[in-house]
Amino acid sequence: MGAAARPTKRWFALGAFLYGTLAALLVAFVVYRRQDLLETVVDLNGFGKLSRSLARGDGFSLGAGPTIRRAPFYPLLGGFLLHLFGTDTPGASAAALYAPLIVANCVAFGFTCVVVWRLTERLFGARVGLAALVFCPLVPQCLRYVGMTEVETFMGLWTVLLAATGLSLAARPGPRTAVAFGVAAAAATLTKPVALLYPIVFGAVAIRDWISLGVPRRVIVQGVGCALGSFLLLLLPWSLRNIAVTDGHFTGISSNAPGEFLRGYVNAQPKYYLLRQDFGGGAPGEKWDPEANVFEDQVLAAHGFDRLGPEYAPPGAMPRFPVSALHEVEKDRIESAEVRSRVLKDPASFLHKFAVQFFTFWYIVETRRRSVLVGLVALAMLVLAGIGTVRAQRTGQLVWPVFAVILYFNVIYAAVLAFARYSMPLFPTIVVLAAGGLASLVERFPRKQPVSTASGGGVQVPAAGAPEQART
Repeated sequence: MGAAARPTKRWFALGAFLYGTLAALLVAFVVYRRQDLLETVVDLNGFGKLSRSLARGDGFSLGAGPTIRRAPFYPLLGGFLLHLFGTDTPGASAAALYAPLIVANCVAFGFTCVVVWRLTERLFGARVGLAALVFCPLVPQCLRYVGMTEVETFMGLWTVLLAATGLSLAARPGPRTAVAFGVAAAAATLTKPVALLYPIVFGAVAIRDWISLGVPRRVIVQGVGCALGSFLLLLLPWSLRNIAVTDGHFTGISSNAPGEFLRGYVNAQPKYYLLRQDFGGGAPGEKWDPEANVFEDQVLAAHGFDRLGPEYAPPGAMPRFPVSALHEVEKDRIESAEVRSRVLKDPASFLHKFAVQFFTFWYIVETRRRSVLVGLVALAMLVLAGIGTVRAQRTGQLVWPVFAVILYFNVIYAAVLAFARYSMPLFPTIVVLAAGGLASLVERFPRKQPVSTASGGGVQVPAAGAPEQART
């Protein structure tokens, strides 16, 4: 890129950021609060509660001592923002209490739009990059969670950064690109630990490619070392924290993965994936969640363990979260053994669950009507993304690091627990490939060339700039 073009790119990046941020602010503070298609809950899964606990100086807790139930990135950021800008005014609405987090979501989406634009431009050219930028905020899944204290919006940013930094590392292995990829992977993992294995998957494919291209072994070792080193170094502090609060029994980023895996068996029933019954609808109208709770309770009760803990003595008490870190550790231990037993003794049921959830990942939401709408949008985007992937491959572009991100999360969630909420952080990355696919479809319908008439003979002569082979 020439020196004269750099200021233009910077100004355009600023414009892309402002466009995405303003679109997200409009959705979060106007559209989300005035629509009646979705329940306008703000703090659904306790990330806001965690942030308020941190802002008050009460630690990473949901109210019963240190918790390992959540990954730290979003709550830590939220706690910092609430400490600086938040309010604990009695009677304040959830939207007012968590306004700093919602604004942070909108800013994150602004950065997401910048990455989408740059990545699309790199793969398909400037015009397609601009189309992807314009298109990104118009995809409902991209902005679904900006008005809530949920991690999906930030995860959308880290996911598209995984694609962008992975593409750079695959194309130019070296310390700089490797560290950038490692940082993006660590940020994604500290937001949602489901990203934990992606560097391993990416590394295996990248090393194969580098060897086939004749990349020197020293460069390969350096790239892999810098990527994994930066990745693990950023995960280490939180792992040490979890070791400390669980007396050495838990070394991961967050707990409850085995429980989610088991709940996936409930999700894979025909009544849900065939849309015979609504999936949810929010308390008190939830359908899948209470059934999954009962199923999980039965598994734990067989081992003499209470999911809710002894502190919850009142009949019918249904807290959303377990009571302590050690309680969570024991729950994970029991459910991990149950997961191993089910997979080894009944692999057919696991394969059925995986096959079903590979598709429910894209369409199941609260009601049948919404599931159909969400599924149709996802289907259209995935078809376009497939066409865009083929287009990039045919033009010699390195595209697998972008496609691999989408496939990885689809596969991981299908193995554990998959419904459409979990697919939504992938849509900014899907937009990148879908824009290329849309451009391919548009190019299949050639525009009519303007013509002029030669004097005296009536022979049509192509206008200036027409291809030479079109001349008569």
